[in-house]
Amino acid sequence: MLMKYVTYRREVEGKGSLAASPKRIIFYRDGVSEGQFKQVLDQELVALKKACASLSIDAKITFIVVGKRHHVRFFPTRRDQGDKSGNCPAGTVVDREIGHPTEFDFYLQSHGGLLGTSRPAHYSILHDESSFSPDALQSLSFALCHVYARSTRSVSIPAPVYYADIVCSRAKNHYDPQGNLDFSDSATNVDSNQAQTTLEAFRRNFKPLNNTQKSLMYFS
Repeated sequence: MLMKYVTYRREVEGKGSLAASPKRIIFYRDGVSEGQFKQVLDQELVALKKACASLSIDAKITFIVVGKRHHVRFFPTRRDQGDKSGNCPAGTVVDREIGHPTEFDFYLQSHGGLLGTSRPAHYSILHDESSFSPDALQSLSFALCHVYARSTRSVSIPAPVYYADIVCSRAKNHYDPQGNLDFSDSATNVDSNQAQTTLEAFRRNFKPLNNTQKSLMYFS
């Protein structure tokens, strides 16, 4: 992905080698529980830095986990402060009182509720080399909730997170349905040796995209 970005900047936008490389990388991660924060950060941040180093990219990395599997809900204190469904208006941010006492996190309710009680997304900033202010990351996250191609309204999580979920859900389309690969949730509950064997099996059986589709967001 990084190589495609740099190549596009060079060949299409006509940027030089230095200008073509990203100066900052903001990485939104989904599907991680609080107990997995350290494990994911230790593995994926290192992998991302290695990928940058292999392409001679010197970028400041910000690593953010986005979660919606929680029981936190917000309500306006007065009826006239809410939207038509009685929820807090889109763009509501809560970053004090109920957040983590020592870590950098916030709740953002980025979508307008149509029916029922809206659930805000919880953003945990695990690593930030750019020293972004809370307002900057909150504004960026809210802006990214407005660029999801399938919706004319803001959505509940940033569009890149939605797209990543869609790509993962389409993974089974790249394998023979008559094959013996296990796509169930329990398939990931194995030891390290079994995990490596399973990973190799998935790699061998993967059916890649047609070359005309590789650089397109066909899944959006």
